[in-house]
Parts: sequence; C-alpha cells; structure tokens
Amino acid sequence: MEQARKLHDQYYGIIDKALSGVGVAETFQAKTGVPKAYGAIGAGGLIFSMVFFNIAAPLLVNLIGFGYAAYATMHAIESPGKEDDAQWLTYWVVYGFLNVVEYFTRVLTYWVPFYFVIKLGFIIWLMLPATRGAEQLYQRGLRALVVHSNNKPTNLQAHCSPSTSVPTPLSDAGSVKVPNFKSD
Repeated sequence: MEQARKLHDQYYGIIDKALSGVGVAETFQAKTGVPKAYGAIGAGGLIFSMVFFNIAAPLLVNLIGFGYAAYATMHAIESPGKEDDAQWLTYWVVYGFLNVVEYFTRVLTYWVPFYFVIKLGFIIWLMLPATRGAEQLYQRGLRALVVHSNNKPTNLQAHCSPSTSVPTPLSDAGSVKVPNFKSD
C-alpha cells in the first residue's frame, strides 16, 4: 500500500506541476475545491471512455488531434526558437496525410476493432515532444514521397533556395505556341 501511495504522490505532483498556470485548470480547482490534477485525470478518463465505447469517437479524436496541436503550433510560432516550429510543421504534414488516407479507407477502418482508440494513441504518439513521432514517420516514410533519392539533394531547402533555377514547362518561351483567337 505504501508503494501505491508513493506512485500516487509522484504522478500527482507531475500532473499538478504541468497544470499550474493553465487558466481552465486553476479556475476548476478554485470553483469546485477539487484538485486540478484529479479534474484532469477525470476529464481524460471520460474522454478515453467515450472513445473506447465509440461515443462521438471520430469527433473527439479529431478534436484532440487538431485542438492541442493548433494550440501548440500557435505557441511555437510565438516562441523565439525554430526547433518547435519544425516539429509542428512536420506534425501537420503527417496529420493531414493520415486524414486524407483515412478518408479513402473509411470503409475498411470501420471494421477494425477499437480503431479510434488506436488512432487516438497514434495521434498522441505523433504529437508528444518526447517521442517526436511525426518527425520519425516523416523521415522514415513520407519524405520519400516528396524527395526523390536518385542523385538529387535530400534537403527540401535545396529545392527552394533562390540560387537554384528550377526549369518549368513555360521557361522556354520560344517553344510555346499561343493560338490567336481574334476574329476580324
């Protein structure tokens, strides 16, 4: 029992520290008298239960995938460093790609048991700074769709630098024939 109390106190401290300064959590604690850590655990448990039992699961999972990521992206934009900007830009590319794939495979995903629980876990893995799942997935898979590896630069910035000239179909103006549709 003592070991359970130590675990409780350890995780309670971590959650309470993470929620300090969060206005909604502070207001919840002040108005109800319930510690904000317990409120967050209860809200998380309720949301997980709703996803588990498929009660508004698509909406909840997409709200989590969009809502927190949008908040963190706005925070990253305002921060002076660029490291978190790259993390969230990569997240949005991966999240968008997965939503498009899901749209076309919805008939198949309907038959996957606990699909939205799996998707929720996957989205959390993608966005956590500790796992940097979106960056891993991008580097190991999606990047190959964008950058070809046949003797071309592997850095996307090399494709967009102003010093490189990218040939376009209209760059040779002499070969483009424009029909004359004037009527006399």
